[in-house]
Amino acid sequence: MIRHVFMWQLADPNDADRVLELLARLSERLPSLRSWELGSHAGEPNENGDPWDGCLISDFDDWDGLREYSEDPFHMEVVNELLPLVRSRAVVDFVREGDA
Repeated sequence: MIRHVFMWQLADPNDADRVLELLARLSERLPSLRSWELGSHAGEPNENGDPWDGCLISDFDDWDGLREYSEDPFHMEVVNELLPLVRSRAVVDFVREGDA
């Protein structure tokens, strides 16, 4: 199982709901997706530094499934709408422990 983690920081805090709405659309139309979690940061910043505003965690059977997701035209459409709303983003993809 491949886990894909996407985190973002908003360009404008007023766009928080819009970003969540855009990302939620992905789960509706991409067949290679096996599991999905989406949420925004809760709590105040602390000594760990400024938090990311939200995180999307999605799982795929294999690297081909992740590639299918990443290259899907609908995914690219959502990404193009999303990019102007975020000031920074981070992605990590890895094989889940015990799934190799």
